[in-house]
Amino acid sequence: MNVKELLQRYEAGETKFSGVSLSGVNLFGADLIGIVLSGADLHGATLIFAYLSRANLRKANLVGTRLSGANLNQAWLSGVNLSNADLHGASLQSADLRSANLTLASLLDANLMDADLRGANLSGADLTGACLRGANLREEKRMYTAKLRGAILQNVDLQGADLRGADLLKVNLSGANLRETNLREADLRGADLSGANLSSAFLTEVNLMGANLRGAILKNVKLERAILSEADLTGVNLQGAVMPDVKLSKAQVSRGNLSFARLNRADLSRANLREANLSESDLIEAYLARTNLMGANLSNANLTRAELSTTNLIGANLQGATMPDGRIHDTD
Repeated sequence: MNVKELLQRYEAGETKFSGVSLSGVNLFGADLIGIVLSGADLHGATLIFAYLSRANLRKANLVGTRLSGANLNQAWLSGVNLSNADLHGASLQSADLRSANLTLASLLDANLMDADLRGANLSGADLTGACLRGANLREEKRMYTAKLRGAILQNVDLQGADLRGADLLKVNLSGANLRETNLREADLRGADLSGANLSSAFLTEVNLMGANLRGAILKNVKLERAILSEADLTGVNLQGAVMPDVKLSKAQVSRGNLSFARLNRADLSRANLREANLSESDLIEAYLARTNLMGANLSNANLTRAELSTTNLIGANLQGATMPDGRIHDTD
C-alpha cells in the first residue's frame, strides 16, 4: 500500500489497516488519530509531527522510524519494535508501551507522563530531559520488568514514577528528579545518581552497590535493607533517613549528614564516615568494624550494643552518646 491510498481510505472513514507494509513511507505531519496499524511494517518511515493519538500500533515494526514531535498520547504500543527510533520531543502521555522494544531509541525531551512501560526494553535509550512523572515501570511477578540498563536518564523527571524492581544497572540518572519515586527492589548497581533529587523516595531493598550519589538529595528517604556497599555518598544529606539493616560496607560517606537517621543494625564495616554528622542518630546494634569515624559528630547518638571494638574514633564527638554498654558518654 502506498501513502496516497492509505490517506484516501482513512479520509473516507476506514481506520483498520492491520499488517500493512508501509516501510520507508513519508507521513510527515499526517493526521492519523485512532488508526489501527497493529502488526504493520513501518520500519524506516517518517512520521515526524504526525498525529497518532489513540492509534493502535501493537506489535508493529517501527525500527528506525522518525517520530520526533509526533503525538502518540494514549496510543496502544504494547509489543511494538521501536529500536533505534527517533522520538525526540514526542508526546507519549498515558501510552501503553508494555513489553515495547525501545533499545537505543532517542527519547530526548519526550513526554512519557503516566505511560505504562512495564516490561519495556529501554537498554541504551537516551531519555535526557524526558518527563516520566507517574510512569509505570514496576516489576510484576517477573512478567513485566522494565529494562533500562545503560540508558541515559540525565535530568529526567521521574517524580512519583513506579520503578519497583526495575533494571537500572549503570544508568545515568545524574540531576534527575526522583522525588517520591518508588524504587523498591530496583537494581541500581553502578548507577550515576550524582546531584539527583531523591527526597521522600522509596528505596527499600534497592541495590545501589557502587553507585555514585555525590551531591544527591536524600532527605526523608526510606532505605530499609538497602544495599549501598562501596557507594559514593560523599557529602550527601541523609538527615532523618530511615535506614535499618542497610548495608554500607566500604561506602564513602565522609562529611555526610546522617543526623537523626535511623541506622539500627546497619552494616558500616570499613565505611569512611570521616567528619560525618551522626548526631542524634540511632545506631543500635550497628556493625562498625574498622569504620572510619575520625572527627565525626556522634553527640547524643544511640550506640547501644553497637560493635565498636575496631572503630576509628579519633577526634570524634561522643558528648551525650549512649555507648554500647548503655552508659552515657561525657567529656570527663
